[in-house]
Amino acid sequence: MIRIIVLSICLLSATASFAQLAVQKVFAQKMDLPESRDIGTQVLRMGESFLGTPYVAGTLEGNPTERLVCKFDGLDCTTLVESAVALAIAKNENPTYEGFKNELTKLRYRDGVIDGYPSRLHYVLDWMYENEKRGRLENITTKVGGVPFRKEINFMSNHANLYPSMAETAVWEKVREQESTINTREHSYIPKSGIHKAEPMLHDGDIVAFTSSVEGLDVNHMGIISKVGSRAYLIHASSTGKKVIMTSVPLAEYVASVPKHTGMIVARLNDI
Repeated sequence: MIRIIVLSICLLSATASFAQLAVQKVFAQKMDLPESRDIGTQVLRMGESFLGTPYVAGTLEGNPTERLVCKFDGLDCTTLVESAVALAIAKNENPTYEGFKNELTKLRYRDGVIDGYPSRLHYVLDWMYENEKRGRLENITTKVGGVPFRKEINFMSNHANLYPSMAETAVWEKVREQESTINTREHSYIPKSGIHKAEPMLHDGDIVAFTSSVEGLDVNHMGIISKVGSRAYLIHASSTGKKVIMTSVPLAEYVASVPKHTGMIVARLNDI
């Protein structure tokens, strides 16, 4: 029995080590992509490099303890954006795997510190706010036609049953506190009807997130902009397409085709 347990532990350790080596190999390949000093162009190139990668829902959930997840062989919409941004920054600033992980941690966690489930920036509104505060990006929604976005954000605390880590009262209370903080801030969005007019003002590599009609939820989905002339297209991890794709229609038409999308918010990366 002891031999079986020891063997199982060894197999698990070997599997984890193999997976880590595979991720680092892919990382090295990403670092060989053409370099651009324009951070938006670099983000777009990294996003394009994931085209065809399988869609996997909830890639950050299900771990018994909160830890940094680096996964390139299956992505959801959030991990596609975060991976592309962190890879682009690593390419331009510190092209090492440690440099990539350091930037991914700063993007994903409040103050760049992993301290349990509530330390992750779960809401995109909070993600943009915290990363703008540290100078990594600018929320340009108001500059490209945004209007006030007034909505009470409370989806996670009101649906704690959907998040296993929220079973602990202390975790639920912390997330509820974070929601309350989000609700003290002013937000803006571009309604569906204004997206076509905003498209010419978007740049390659801009990050867009789509505001939600679901009660208590800030956004449904996010992705990376690719410009074709004056029109904008979306690179995203598609749950319907089951992989990372670029939309076949421009952004305004894509958003119009999804009933639960009410509009969008936009962020632009800074060189720092």
